[in-house]
Amino acid sequence: MARTSILKDAEGTRQALIRAGLDLFGRNGFDATSTREIAQAAKVNSAGIAYHFGGKDGLRQACAEAIIARMQAVLAGGAPAVSMALEAADRDIATEQLLALIDRVVAFLTTVPESEVVARFVVREMLTPSAAFETIYGGLFAPVHRRVCEVWAAATGMEPEAPATKLAVFAAIGQVFYFRIARPAVTRRLGWDGIGPDEARAIADTVRRSVRASILACRGEPS
Repeated sequence: MARTSILKDAEGTRQALIRAGLDLFGRNGFDATSTREIAQAAKVNSAGIAYHFGGKDGLRQACAEAIIARMQAVLAGGAPAVSMALEAADRDIATEQLLALIDRVVAFLTTVPESEVVARFVVREMLTPSAAFETIYGGLFAPVHRRVCEVWAAATGMEPEAPATKLAVFAAIGQVFYFRIARPAVTRRLGWDGIGPDEARAIADTVRRSVRASILACRGEPS
C-alpha cells in the first residue's frame, strides 16, 4: 500500500506540473515562465520539474504529449478511421463521419474550460515553433489531418493527398477552431454571456452547413 501511495503521489505531482506548464507556457511564453512559477502554480517543490522531466524543456515536451493524449481522447469514436477502399456509394457515409467529428470537436472547444489552456499552448507553439510543436505536429496534426483528408476524399471523390483536398480540410478545421480562438469576439458580437450547450449547438450547426456546402461544391453538386 505504501508503494502504491508513493506512486500515486508521484503521478499527482507530475500531472500538476503538466497542468501548470500548459497554463503558464501558453499564457506567458516559455522563456518568460520560470520553474519557480510553475512549481508555485502546481503547489509542489520546484525540484520536481527536474526529477520528473529533466528540466523545463522536458516539461514542455510532456505538455505537448499531454495535448496529444487529450485530443486523441476527444476524437476517440469520432475521429474518422476510414479505409481508402471507400467507393462513391459511400459518399454520404463519409460526409456524416465528417459532420459527426465536427460536433465532437466543437463541443470540446466551446464548452470544456480545459480547451482554453490547450488552445493557448498550441497557438503559441504555432506562432513560435519549438521541439514541442514538432511533437504535436507529428503526433496529432499530421495524422489527424491525413485521416480527415481520406474521409474528405471519400465524401467528394477528390484525391486524398491532392493540394486541393488538404486545403479544403484546413479550411474546415479553421472554421471549428475560430470559435475557440476568437471566443471573446464571437460572444460579444452575438450578445452571448457565454457559450453553453445551446450556443455550442448553434455553432456546430453553422459549421456543419458550411462544411456540407463545401463538400457538395467539391462534388460539383448544388448545395
